[in-house]
This record gives sequence, structure tokens and C-alpha cells, in this order.
Amino acid sequence: MAKTEFKSVNEYIASKPKDVQVILKRVRSTIRKAVPAAEEEISYQIPVYKLNGVRVLYFAGWKHHYSLYPAGDALVAAFKDELARYELSKGTIRFPFAAPVPVNLIERIAKFRAVQLTIREKGKGKRKTGRAAQLDRVRRICATMPSVSEKLSHGAPTFFVRKDKDVFTIFMDNHHEDGHLAVWLPAPSGLQSALIGDSPATYFKPPYVGSSGWIGIELDQIRDEALEIHVREAWELAARKKKKPRQRSNVSR
Repeated sequence: MAKTEFKSVNEYIASKPKDVQVILKRVRSTIRKAVPAAEEEISYQIPVYKLNGVRVLYFAGWKHHYSLYPAGDALVAAFKDELARYELSKGTIRFPFAAPVPVNLIERIAKFRAVQLTIREKGKGKRKTGRAAQLDRVRRICATMPSVSEKLSHGAPTFFVRKDKDVFTIFMDNHHEDGHLAVWLPAPSGLQSALIGDSPATYFKPPYVGSSGWIGIELDQIRDEALEIHVREAWELAARKKKKPRQRSNVSR
């Protein structure tokens, strides 16, 4: 029998059994939500998502499992605890069909891959290193969040999920003469060390909030697409905290 040549992701998913289609559709929607700017294509006869022509993530359905590729050392280290229950082989993560789809994990893996690739792109998309241009850039990205307010806090432009509450991004210019023109923002548990280890020229552990898992990002070392992913994830982390009113007063701002 001739091998099927899929022309779209819809065709690929439709070729699978009905119960598998449901799972693959959920994987697909999760990746698209995580990296909305990515282009969806078929490559090597499986779905792939690209940013600026660079492959971010593949997924594929098999007989007893579905897979995500590629999973390099930095990604595996960043999600070590959560991936412990899944089979890893040659840069591939295998998820059994019998288990619930780990939507949150897949979304964060897709974002991680997008950040990994976009910060490695040199030249295109970089911004001027001046303070005013970088602050305008951060304001523009923060303004795309579902809700945001800004005010000076300890002399630094600080962005909140809502008026004066739940910080998600701080713009820092040479804080205590540290030489950084950067943003500080919260990151998911375990991501700080993985990002710093993978790209130390871009990421650093900021003072005060670094012990809580926040990351510092050198603004002249990161593209808009990657920065927006970090800002959006920080906004989501801060927004989730406001849903716990009894704990909110204990959150440092």
C-alpha cells in the first residue's frame, strides 16, 4: 500500500482512530495556545510548529502513545520531576494514551522551546540598547496582557495584574550599579536554573526575588517573541495568586 502523504494537520489527525483524534486535537490546541504566533505545518509526515521558519515542536500519534520532539538536555532538566513518569528516548517524550493529557506540562514545554529558539536567533528582532527604547518595548508587550497597570515602585517602572496589586514585571536599569538593563519577573518552579544554565548571557538570578524563582532577562539579548512568552507566563502566575485571597497578603510585592 502506498504511504499516505498528509497535506495538513487536519488530515493527519483524521487518519487516526476516533479516540486518538480526541487526544491529538487537545495536544494540538494546547501547543497553539502556548505559541500562538507559530506556523503549523506537516514535516516528515507529522505536525510541526515553527517560529520565523525555525522548528519549535513536533507531535505525533502512535499505536499506544503520542510523542513530542525534540526534548534536549536543557528541556529535560527544566521539567525533570514532571517528566519522571514518562518515557524519554533520543530526544523524544512519550505520553501514553491511557493517561490524561498533561495540558499544563505540554503548554509549558512548548513555551520553553519557543524561548530556547528565539533567543538563539541573532540579529533579526533585536532592539536598541537604550533605556527609553527598551522601556517602550516592555510597556508595549505588557500592554497586550488581559489587564495591566504601571507605577514606579522603589524607583523602578513596575507592572501589575491590576492596580497596585500582583506584580508580574519590573523594569530595572543598572540596579545598584549591576550593569543590567533588564526585566525581573516570576517564572514557573524549576525554570530559573535551567534557563540560566542554558543561556547565561541572557538570564540571571536577580537579587531579593531571585530566591523565590524569579528570573532576570537582559533586554538586549532577547527577541520580542521570547520576551512576550516570559511576560505572559509571569502575568498568568501573578494572576493565579490573586485567586487565593487569604494568601495574597503574604505575597511580596
